[in-house]
Formats: sequence, structure tokens, C-alpha cells
Amino acid sequence: MPATTTTVAPASSPAFSTPMLIEDEVHGVIELPSHIQEIVEHPLFQRLKKIHQLGLVAWVIAPHANQKRYDHCLGTYKSAQEHLRAIERNSKYETKLPDWCRKAVEIAALLHDIGHGPMSHAWEKASHNKFNHEENALDCVDRIFNDARHPELVALRDEGSGRGVRLIKALILGDTEYLNFPMMGHAYIFDIVHNNRCGLDVDKWDYLRRDNKRLKILGPEEMDFDNIFLKSRISQDGQRIEYRYDDYHRIYTLFAARARLHVEAYQHPKNAAAEKIFVDLVQRLAPQMFDLRSKDAGWLNLDDDHILEMVKNDPMAAYIREPQRVVELPSLDCLGANALPVSRIIEGPGSTMKPDKAFALYGDKRKKRKINRCLSATTFNKCFTLE
Repeated sequence: MPATTTTVAPASSPAFSTPMLIEDEVHGVIELPSHIQEIVEHPLFQRLKKIHQLGLVAWVIAPHANQKRYDHCLGTYKSAQEHLRAIERNSKYETKLPDWCRKAVEIAALLHDIGHGPMSHAWEKASHNKFNHEENALDCVDRIFNDARHPELVALRDEGSGRGVRLIKALILGDTEYLNFPMMGHAYIFDIVHNNRCGLDVDKWDYLRRDNKRLKILGPEEMDFDNIFLKSRISQDGQRIEYRYDDYHRIYTLFAARARLHVEAYQHPKNAAAEKIFVDLVQRLAPQMFDLRSKDAGWLNLDDDHILEMVKNDPMAAYIREPQRVVELPSLDCLGANALPVSRIIEGPGSTMKPDKAFALYGDKRKKRKINRCLSATTFNKCFTLE
């Protein structure tokens, strides 16, 4: 399963004097300056090439949806740059964002998913949510900056009592309370990477485009939400990002797109069955692996292939390698020894999209289109047999 990004022009020396160019299927060519290249070349970031973005989906639903967390993190970095340029271009806000804050936003976007375990979110389910990829990412940030050689990274680590690294962590968590200093008119940057206020962030902007490019579930009209980010601006007080009334319906389009990908891919019944098998395998055969974190020596080897290798001799592992042997039954008779019941409740987009008051809007209110929020959840109870 090849990676979806390729290096076009690698650095010619350990000092990374030549910019790295990454060819990306969503963004085209992504240029990485030398300080970002140092992060990307770090073993913790390289490990993401072995973590599937959609976990088991690539095995049981769509083999071509084999993009990696590495690709998504680079794409989120690029999306953060585009979003920052857009809000500055569209705003009359005169207070310039300090360069160290800009770098912190870009690096937080790059590293927001660096703490993921094998099979991405399936690992958190298998651990009964004792493993948290965002908390684990904070240790990754510390390790990367402890190893830093580039002057710009060293400055983020050492200047102002480490304010740059602390801001990167706060942005990954989406939590201003993590800071021990005020943002002084730049709190809007907390709406970029992990937006806890209204849920519109560059993480979603990249993964919805990236995942659908492989899954091919959504058409152009269902993916019409770029202008949410490209036409947004900084509020007059610098506290928030504001979105156009013109794009209000596109906000719903984004959450509707996300909901449909959950129903038809992320939480598809067959993927739910595969995750149940995977969870059982790891909990029985390798429960000690849930204790590993990025600060531990074995973390770099904890990837998708490593875990599948650990469980491959168990008879149940065959159902991940051969998903065609997991067959849906026409009825809900799940009493047999080889029966596998699965169920899900997937919230509708009208529920996952926050109430209107969560969104700061600007422009001509008359251009705000009415939306009909779908509040109904998609529920399924399925039974599979293992042949």
C-alpha cells in the first residue's frame, strides 16, 4: 500500500539547506521550509507513514483508501497556511500575528495527529479510551523539540520560557486554559487547528477532502465548503474567526459530508465488525501494548503492521486478512458460535453541527440561507457470521 505523498526534492545535507517538496494528491506540491523539514524527518513523524488514516477501512471496505496519517498531517499543515493567509487577506485587523505564533499554528497543525496508535481511532476503542492520541501527542512534541537543532525550533523551545512549545500544545488540545500567558488579541488562532468553539478547523478541512478523494462517496455539491475557510476573517477584537453569512449553508454541508462518511465508511457495519475482531485480538494477545506511549522505547515500532504481525497466528486474525469471510446474515439471529453482532448510533449532521450561537458570522445577514437540520441518528443493528 503506497503512501500518497512522495518527496520530489529531498534535502541535500543534514542542515536541510534545500527545501523539501512534497507531492500531495489534495494540495499539489507542498513546500517545507528547513525547520519544518527537520520535524518531518524526525523518527516520530516518519512513523506516521505506517499508520493508516482510516484504520481497518483499507482492509475491509476500500483497499484504495490506504492514505496514512503522515499524508493527513502534511495536508493539515498546508491547510493551516492557506487558512491563515485567507483570514489575514479578508480582515481589517491591524495587529500583526507575531512570527513565533504563526510558526506555532503551522507546527500544531503538522503535529496534531502525531500521537495516534496503530489503526488510528480503532486503537483508542481497543484500549477502552485509556489511550488518548492528543495527550500522547504532547509527549511527541516534547521529544521533537528536545532533539531540535534548527535555530527556529530552538527559539520556540527556549525563548520566553518555552512559550512557543506551550502554545503548540495548547493549539493541539484546542484549550486556551493550557497557556500560562494571555494571547493579547490573537485568541482567534485557537479556531484554526482544533476548534472547540464551533468545530470548523483545518483538521476537518483536510481529512474530508483527502478521505473522499479515495472513497469517492461524495459529489462536488456535497464537498462545496472550501469558502468557509477561504472567505473567513478575524473578528474586530481578535478573539475569533468569523464566517460569512453567505457560507452558513456550506457549514451545514461540511457537517453533512462528515456524517455521510461516518455512515458509509468510518462506521460502516462491516468496518464495525472488523474493529470488533481487532479489539478482541489485541485485548487477548497483546494487552501490554496499550501501556506504550511516545516516551517509551518501543513506541516507534508500534504501527499497523507490527500489531497485525503480533496477532497473525490467531484464527480470528484471518478475518481481517480475508474480510470476504465476514458475511452479513439476513436476520438478527446472532446465537450461533460464529455469530458477530454489531450496532452503532451515528448522530445526524444537525446534531453534530453546533447551535447557531456557536458560529461568529459577518456580512449581509440576508444572504444566510435557511437549512433544514437533520437531527435523526442513523442506527444499525447487524449480525455477521464468520465463515
